[in-house]
Amino acid sequence: MNNLNSVHEFECNFYNNLAPILDVPVPKVFKTVLKSPENIEGCLHMEDLTLRGKTLTLYDNINITQVKHLIRLLAHMHKNILCVDEKDWHGKYLKNQTTMATVMDMLKPMTENFLKKCKNSGKFINVFLHKILIQ
Repeated sequence: MNNLNSVHEFECNFYNNLAPILDVPVPKVFKTVLKSPENIEGCLHMEDLTLRGKTLTLYDNINITQVKHLIRLLAHMHKNILCVDEKDWHGKYLKNQTTMATVMDMLKPMTENFLKKCKNSGKFINVFLHKILIQ
């Protein structure tokens, strides 16, 4: 649970402090409330991206125009972070570097059951999930 609290704190701090500096497309954040003894739940109230966003499946491709746009956004983001005072960001966003690895470890025991229940568990998806979650 402490790890989840840490991720929540990181997200709130990112959207409140770092996202405005980066100046790249992120969901609009209406309110953040850090967890504390007074605010047991905490809150990160964000825009619904259902109509603006898209989740790419394993079989989707992106075209060269989309790749160029993404590269421009990354260059803009890096330029912005390098042009602000280093004290605004340096060393502040390192705490959760290994969180995704921890999450993957937590998912490993569920993988086999998920694949058994999956209607579309063809060879490709089996190999892909096995590579990501088991190894």
